[in-house]
Amino acid sequence: MDWDDLRLFLAVARAGSLTGAGRALGVRHSTVLRRMAGFETKLGLRLFDRGPGGYALTAAGRELLEEAAEVETRLVALERRLSGRDRRLTGTVRIATLGALAPWLAEALAAFRVLHPGIRTEIAISHETVSLARHEADIAIRVSRNPPDSLIGRRIATLVHGVYGARDHPPLPPGAALAEAPWVTYAQGRADLPQARWVAANIPDSRIVLRTDHTGMMIQAVRAGIGLGLFACYLCDADPALVRLRTLSGLGLDLWILTHPDLRDTPRVRVLMDHLAAALAARRPALMGRMPSGDAAQPETGEGGRPAG
Repeated sequence: MDWDDLRLFLAVARAGSLTGAGRALGVRHSTVLRRMAGFETKLGLRLFDRGPGGYALTAAGRELLEEAAEVETRLVALERRLSGRDRRLTGTVRIATLGALAPWLAEALAAFRVLHPGIRTEIAISHETVSLARHEADIAIRVSRNPPDSLIGRRIATLVHGVYGARDHPPLPPGAALAEAPWVTYAQGRADLPQARWVAANIPDSRIVLRTDHTGMMIQAVRAGIGLGLFACYLCDADPALVRLRTLSGLGLDLWILTHPDLRDTPRVRVLMDHLAAALAARRPALMGRMPSGDAAQPETGEGGRPAG
């Protein structure tokens, strides 16, 4: 049985759709469809039931999923261990990160290229979970309360958040409570975020006038005067169109840089991780809401997201 076929099967099973599997594998929807059909033909089995809700595993598919996941775990662990023995300061390091940090990371990577021209980088920015355990990335920069114990790294800073409104189009009359203003917040797909939970707990649903799954869109809506929003301070403090109305420091979110223990001694991973950690540590005043004007990170302009472990 071909490992590429098993990888394809696992991607479809986890995503529940051809489109999601294609994104995870970096191939077209039509390619996933063709290869999945070919794999089922080779096996003489139907692995998925196709329906309006996506691809659901058949009994044969569920049996194969259990075995394929075990094979994947063994192969990925072997790949990580072998990668960890590579002592050269050359090769590619894959980073999963937040879109909002792109300006800072680009600046840090430019300096890193001068120091280590033999190391190349690949950057993944996505809403989808990126697994270090499955070696989908070598380094993850993520916002988290508590990273998994299976990962190692360091906490860069505890993030401070704030309630922001438009400076020139204030939706909140002087002296009014925050709950009386219109608000923008995250859509249901990101309702698990602490920012979204704070809004749900403190702002009546009748005051929510816009929902979206994209942080950059939320900031643009607040800037336009549609309503108030809750954001990490490093995204908004230097924006002259926005004003911080309240500071919230108890959301329990930290910025971490993480890797898998099998890669901790891989020279190219270690030197890049140390370099990025130092570059981000220099931004602590911004991350903690004490930033000089003009030094904010930029809100996501693409599909920014949350790398995970």
